[in-house]
Amino acid sequence: QKVSERKTRKDAVLVNELLVTSDRKFFDGLDPAEQKRFFEESYKLFSERYGQQNIAYATVHNDEKTPHMHLGVVPMRDGKLQGKNIFNRQELQWMQEEFPKHMQTLGFEVERGIASDRKHIEMSRFKALTLNEEIKTLEKETEALRNALTASKKVDELQVSKPSLFDRNHVKLPVEDFEALKARAKATEAIESTIATHEKQFDDMFDAVVSSDRKLDQEKSKTERLQKENSQLKQENQELRKENKTLRSKLNLLVEFAKTHLDKFKEWQKEREQEKQKTMARKRDQELER
Repeated sequence: QKVSERKTRKDAVLVNELLVTSDRKFFDGLDPAEQKRFFEESYKLFSERYGQQNIAYATVHNDEKTPHMHLGVVPMRDGKLQGKNIFNRQELQWMQEEFPKHMQTLGFEVERGIASDRKHIEMSRFKALTLNEEIKTLEKETEALRNALTASKKVDELQVSKPSLFDRNHVKLPVEDFEALKARAKATEAIESTIATHEKQFDDMFDAVVSSDRKLDQEKSKTERLQKENSQLKQENQELRKENKTLRSKLNLLVEFAKTHLDKFKEWQKEREQEKQKTMARKRDQELER
């Protein structure tokens, strides 16, 4: 619940969406009851972590290739929207590591989430696959509607009477056939409207797939670039380590050199002091002899 009186920024993140899912093999091993429990326990865990009042929505999709749940979380903390502070790197790491551990204690054989550097790529690929499945479904429905439309336009089978001598502009047909003809006409209009809607949805989904593929390519390029930079940094690090090792060796030699010459200098200084004392002693002896 928002307690601050300050106006919410236009670019503030109001809801962060989490995607709760696993691979197809995992869901194939669950019966409907266990699948339902999986999403219920997931919802319960995130509700306890982020607060029940901050769960904006939770929608489970079972009619697509891989069952999954869209969970909307309002990033609210201390009465303020703090998306960057709540869903930071540490929190994402918690999701990858602690969420599967928690679900394993409940009897679900789930594995650790995908690595953070692959997350966006996997999400884009998942969305692309989902959209492709929806497109295939729409294609089948559209084809069925076209077949129904073709059937509804077959009016040649209706029994009609030939025009009479005095009324060549009209034909006669039984009432039942007339009502059937009207019903088919209405059905044709409805089917044509539905087909147009499906074609629009098909076009939108196709554009979404193209956009998703484009984003996937961008994420791949970004990952490759980061991997290349990481490789370069590793190489630079190795070179710096070698250079540091060389400098340490030189420093040790200098220290040993300094120690050796310092000891010699101390010995020379000691000998000089002794010689000085001997000279002074001889002078005293000579003065006493006089």
